[in-house]
Amino acid sequence: MIKFDKSDNFEEVTYTKARFWKCALQVNPYSYLAYRGQEQELSEDEYNRQLLQICKEENIKVLGIADHGNVNGVDAIRNIMEPEGILVFPGFEIATTEKAHFVCLFPENTSKDQLNRYLGSLGLTDPANGVWPSNLGGNDLLSKVDELGGFCFAAHCTNDSGILKQKLDHVWKNNLLKAAQIPGTLDELKTEDNNGFCQILSNMNPNYQRETPIALINAKDVEKPDTLRNPKAFCLIKMTKPSFEAFKLAFQDAESRVRLNSDVSEKYYSRIESLSITGGYLHGLHIDFSEHLNAVIGGRGTGKSTLLECIRYALGLEPIGRNA
Repeated sequence: MIKFDKSDNFEEVTYTKARFWKCALQVNPYSYLAYRGQEQELSEDEYNRQLLQICKEENIKVLGIADHGNVNGVDAIRNIMEPEGILVFPGFEIATTEKAHFVCLFPENTSKDQLNRYLGSLGLTDPANGVWPSNLGGNDLLSKVDELGGFCFAAHCTNDSGILKQKLDHVWKNNLLKAAQIPGTLDELKTEDNNGFCQILSNMNPNYQRETPIALINAKDVEKPDTLRNPKAFCLIKMTKPSFEAFKLAFQDAESRVRLNSDVSEKYYSRIESLSITGGYLHGLHIDFSEHLNAVIGGRGTGKSTLLECIRYALGLEPIGRNA
């Protein structure tokens, strides 16, 4: 069971264990609708306040901001989100010379000026023409974003502007590509038209086979605040305290640390949540356990066996060790 506590605030919580956090990784600023040829009815302030309210209601704790080649709305969103305990990864969406789309995200403290320099280094110097492809191919883009300390994922990979639709197997197999966005679940892609995509996404197609299976994420191209309510607009990333460093690290072990929202099981089961000791040599010791696997690591005599024997004692079980 994955629990989300709506009272969580980064400044108030003591971080002692990893847990899953809701992350919406392709949120657009209020001006994005102009890219679609539509008129935005909300002011920038109204748009951002509605985004904030929905993040609070849905308990979304991490936002990736990714307009098409434009970073002008980043600061306004960051300024309203971060005081409320919602972390913002600034970035942008960009097309390669092959016209495949990628979302590029950067550390939370990256300034708008830095982002504009990054866009320039990727071959985009005119924010008004952000949909124009970069002068970099997919592999070069991945290398450059990695060099800049960012994180890149394949946007809507099964759509017309996606890496799989463009048949870019050489880019797909690049180890710098850690994640790909899919519109829903793998089962929903198992149609006559898309079954080939499922084989690739499951790492079963020899022409696209990777050394490490790619992480599958959900992230909608959020064009209005209400889109954030869609369960397919966010995914779950396991971190101790959310940060860009922890976010990138999670994708090194995506099998256990990255989940689609649909992967959450509603099954309930008993578990030990914490252990506290009152009295004696270990008086005042308190340990919170992860909802999933817990590993106890330490040298000889540091208390590993004592911890396990304490748990056995609380459960009314006979001790295993002679000293206990």
